[in-house]
Amino acid sequence: MDRIDGIVGNVHTDDRLAGLREEHAARDTLERVVLDETERKRSRLRVETDAGTDLGIVVDRPALSAGDVLACEDDRMIVVALEPREVIAVELPSPSLETTALAVELGHHVGNQHWDLAVDDRTVYVPLAADRHIVERVIRDVLPDASCRAETVAAELFVADSGVDHDYELDHEHQHDRASEGGAEREHGHSHADHDHSHDEHAHHEHDHHHHDHDHDH
Repeated sequence: MDRIDGIVGNVHTDDRLAGLREEHAARDTLERVVLDETERKRSRLRVETDAGTDLGIVVDRPALSAGDVLACEDDRMIVVALEPREVIAVELPSPSLETTALAVELGHHVGNQHWDLAVDDRTVYVPLAADRHIVERVIRDVLPDASCRAETVAAELFVADSGVDHDYELDHEHQHDRASEGGAEREHGHSHADHDHSHDEHAHHEHDHHHHDHDHDH
């Protein structure tokens, strides 16, 4: 069994590692460790890569993230992948001042539940972290006429800088605010009902980028 102590980095935030991943994939020396939501939050676990390598992983962080590099050597690279996630997908209305406000409010409501949220073009994805009817009720509190559908999506959708466009055509000022916040995976922009309006907008921006996994794995 090979022991892994710590993380080398993440391919979603490190261009050098992203390039090395492509090289190893081309040489067929790239190995993946596929984890579910429970496994990725363990500080110690024993797993097997898709190439059959037995690993004992010890990390000093709350959780592993999609794209984390466990090993990067000349003859192999081992990267964490996450199991696909079951979500509720909601189509947002055509952009306008009114629908932008609704999008902000939806981010606020989802944030209060400590759920993840991702936006790709005009589709909002909320993982089924609770019973489907509960998730849909939270969504319809803001968008009563929303068409909700169940889908299975890649977990990387909820990872910042993963190549997915998470912006929902906000105005220039909102886009500037989001860009200035920076950082990698924003999973904890939790908003609460007693925050003022500016905090609500901040929570929405952070939810647009990902997800709140409630595990502080940045």
